[in-house]
Amino acid sequence: MASSAHAAESLEVVIPVRGALPWIRQSLSSIAAQTQAPSVVTVVNDGAENIETISRSGAELFGARFRLLPNRGRGISAALNTAIQNCSARWIARMDADDVAHPDRFEKQVDFLAGRPDEVLGCGSQVRFMNASGKFLACSRLLESWQAITGRLRAQTCFIHPSLMILREAMLATPYRPALDGAEDVDLVLRLTERGKIVNLAVALLDYRVHLTQESFRQRARATAIQELAFRLSLCRLKNRRDPLDENPDLAEKFIRWRLSSPGYARARTALTALRYAGINFSGRDFRGLAECLGVALRNFPTTSAAWHIAWRVYRKAGAALLDTDTPFEALNTRS
Repeated sequence: MASSAHAAESLEVVIPVRGALPWIRQSLSSIAAQTQAPSVVTVVNDGAENIETISRSGAELFGARFRLLPNRGRGISAALNTAIQNCSARWIARMDADDVAHPDRFEKQVDFLAGRPDEVLGCGSQVRFMNASGKFLACSRLLESWQAITGRLRAQTCFIHPSLMILREAMLATPYRPALDGAEDVDLVLRLTERGKIVNLAVALLDYRVHLTQESFRQRARATAIQELAFRLSLCRLKNRRDPLDENPDLAEKFIRWRLSSPGYARARTALTALRYAGINFSGRDFRGLAECLGVALRNFPTTSAAWHIAWRVYRKAGAALLDTDTPFEALNTRS
């Protein structure tokens, strides 16, 4: 049961769903087994298959606390904004349809946040990586303290999106931006941390599934281009006190198309992500997964000097790799 001191801290869970969902029942069951129960579990249908199965599972597990909302394939940011606008709890917990929450996840996050009402907008946690079969592979080593995070916030991804629990009021004031779908979490965190602090708990509270069929891998090159855009926009706000997208919303897609057309970019980014996944699979002795990842890496291995240059820079500097290079878009150039 939840600790009595913080039982009044209400929370709701939001889950966007799209495509095939082989693990949705397991994800929902992990929420139903929480020591601190959410007041509502909201699933937003952004083009999911077998939506009747989801509806039936939600009703069985949560009864009147389950809510299924339509989104008509408008994208993950629109889906999450729809969910948040329909929430009324103090805290919003994120989940994805292929992840599993540890039984005490919500209780530990709420206990932490309730003790820091004027200091922290939200928190994530460490995660355990698992494969498609649910085999444990490795643990994350995310930065935890605000001091450590703020030093790397505009250079690398510091949070696992579905582990986050954020103040609803802050999320309403800082909604997801559909123009950055694919790295909407990076953009959200960067804008939220301009309002307050977000940290990571030291303990793993979520099992995060990594597999080659997940959207974040299949669209990796585009996602990393959007991530770079999110970093550039954050640096622009820091330097100029304004966001270029506020004045020119079309700039986002123009930048993404330009970056994806850079010689060797897509191959380098896909190969490096496949190698990172290969390392996770090797840690967990999943040799089949290791072989699959290495196969993807080899098929996308850099074959030109331009691709090698990008791969080397990304290997050395991660998300900050290309931020010191100029683009055709003056508003997004961040070099002093």
